[in-house]
Amino acid sequence: MDSFNKTNLQNIKDIFEEKTGVALETRRRRQPIRAAMLVAAVLVCSLTMTAFAVSLFSSLSGDDLSLSATYEGNGIVTIQVANKSDKDLSFQRQLKLMRWSTGKEVEPVSDTIVFDGTEFEAHTNGVMTVDLSKAYDMDFLEQPLADDNYYFVLTNNNFMFGQDWMCFVTFAEPIKTVVDDPIPVTPVEADKELVAQIMEELQPYFENYYTDIADRRNHADNYLVKCQELLATLDRDIVASEASPLAIGGLNPDVVFDKTAPLETQHWLTGLHEHTLDGYGIPVGSAEGESALVLSAYVPQHKGEVDGGAEVPLLYFFTYSVDDIQSPEDYAFIHGQIITFEQLEQYKVYEDDQYVCYEVTDLFYTNLRQHVESIISQRSDIYFDEQVWERVENIYTYYKDRDVLASRFYYNVPIE
Repeated sequence: MDSFNKTNLQNIKDIFEEKTGVALETRRRRQPIRAAMLVAAVLVCSLTMTAFAVSLFSSLSGDDLSLSATYEGNGIVTIQVANKSDKDLSFQRQLKLMRWSTGKEVEPVSDTIVFDGTEFEAHTNGVMTVDLSKAYDMDFLEQPLADDNYYFVLTNNNFMFGQDWMCFVTFAEPIKTVVDDPIPVTPVEADKELVAQIMEELQPYFENYYTDIADRRNHADNYLVKCQELLATLDRDIVASEASPLAIGGLNPDVVFDKTAPLETQHWLTGLHEHTLDGYGIPVGSAEGESALVLSAYVPQHKGEVDGGAEVPLLYFFTYSVDDIQSPEDYAFIHGQIITFEQLEQYKVYEDDQYVCYEVTDLFYTNLRQHVESIISQRSDIYFDEQVWERVENIYTYYKDRDVLASRFYYNVPIE
């Protein structure tokens, strides 16, 4: 017991008094044996309470409880409770009212919240009523919100040992923000200069954009059929690209893409994936399964988000087996264009004894801003402003640097 200092003992005493309602008298330390026995009793009581709480509540999962709140006016909220578990549920007569956009608690003006109907037996439904009228400024809560919400955090054991439950509540009709669905920009509208370089017979496939998934798949299938018909007329074979065994490593620790995001999360703003289609649903190669390694920027779906989001493809990489290339005059087919490996030499960013990799972004678009705005126009759930644009431009500029890329490639799978 000598390892307990006065602070430890005081904390244990406070917890005991809070949970039991019994005040412990503070005495001078004249009888160490009795003091030790008291500490032991408190510890046993605390551990027993913890074990009891865990055994009573820990089996409840999100599927075991359903909550739905309705504001009745004058500070009264009714909460429909469906207890689907095998355990009786007893809600604590306290709650927290939170603001969704900030994740912070709305401060009450008093602790006077009146609860009615907090006990629910296993496999029963019922109603719990909460009167907030004396605890919160209801005039403030009844002000309509735009793109925001309130929610309760309820607990079945004092926010300590049990489980907390979230339940959304609306005190006023929300202000509905009218969002106009953007009109998708077709590839030819976004980049006429690039489409002019596409094989003439394939240009019609770049003039349309389909929002329906089935139509996009059918469009891609027809495109590949047309590619095979055209390539069959050539006097030599096309060298097929390979699923890249390469990956591109992380950032230098001091690189900042978005100054609003923490330094340690900057790498969350980029993604690296194999894609068989470009940003418009057009195949990147000439045959089914041909893919490009695509480095993307993640842009937010809501204002203020600094991690994750929607993917905007920025840099395209094609990888080939060195053994498959017999001559610089051999052909590659990339994004509707036939190009020799001699012409591809200007795009080379990596080569070893087995693989050669080309950064061929210029064969997918010629103007970064137009490309980004065109991709974003296809979705109504993306937030885009100059701060987001700066993030995208910084990512593009950083990885477009050949010196950066040269030191970033590595094998992400074992090679033979």
